[in-house]
Amino acid sequence: MNLTGDRIDRLGESVIVIENPRTEGPLAFPLKSDTTVSIIVTGGSMECVVDMADHHIDVPGMLIILPTQIVESVSFGSGFRGYCLVMSSSFMANLPMENKIPLIFNVRRNSFFPLEDQALAAVQGYVRMVQSALRAPNNYKDEIVTHLTVAYYYGLGTYIHDIADRGVPESRYDQITNDFINLVRDNCHLRRDIAFYADSLCISAKHLSHAVKEVTGDSAIKWIERYTILNAKSLLKTTSLPVGEISDRLGFPDPSDFGKYFKKFTGYSPRAFRAL
Repeated sequence: MNLTGDRIDRLGESVIVIENPRTEGPLAFPLKSDTTVSIIVTGGSMECVVDMADHHIDVPGMLIILPTQIVESVSFGSGFRGYCLVMSSSFMANLPMENKIPLIFNVRRNSFFPLEDQALAAVQGYVRMVQSALRAPNNYKDEIVTHLTVAYYYGLGTYIHDIADRGVPESRYDQITNDFINLVRDNCHLRRDIAFYADSLCISAKHLSHAVKEVTGDSAIKWIERYTILNAKSLLKTTSLPVGEISDRLGFPDPSDFGKYFKKFTGYSPRAFRAL
């Protein structure tokens, strides 16, 4: 994302802190980044679409976008105040933390977390300490930011798990649908048949189709098609890969089949869409 702000502090490309972010210049959407992006809203409003979920945010809180997620749009209101934290995959992978999986699962499931006064103050305190560490002359900036971030994520994990626990317990259909969507997100470039996903979840294709339809209102195959097209659009708009290579990456037998599939759902050929 091409973002600017009132002030930008960096730890190389590992950690970037943008104060009062705003978009700058044309943005190529949809896009999938290899970074973890946290947008902290302290005032004003913003809108974005992440993994086909619309977020209109006008209360204090935090939106977290994981590397596997696709951003279709983002805009900040004129009165927006807050921060954007961008952390590279290598920085996140090297954080000395145990048991990250439950935290990642809850982030993927919820994305946006309203922050009450105490939680908001804690998040702002973390950001300000990181800013101070990055601005001061110090030979141990990496170590300081790493340890601050570990403490921050442990506290964030507790808060996020608490928020998740307050919600309505998931039904069996909810669980099936969440697991299915996660599988589609990670595997639609390899498999687009319902049988594969049903087998992966150890249920029948009929059971899977019924659960997804009940929870989302759309068929399972519709979700597979949506994620396939979303990935195709992202590769066309944010890379210079030849259409043939994109076709291969998405698991199509040849570029002609990819072109027909893409045009069926978008009305454009891959090359025409790239030129828009």
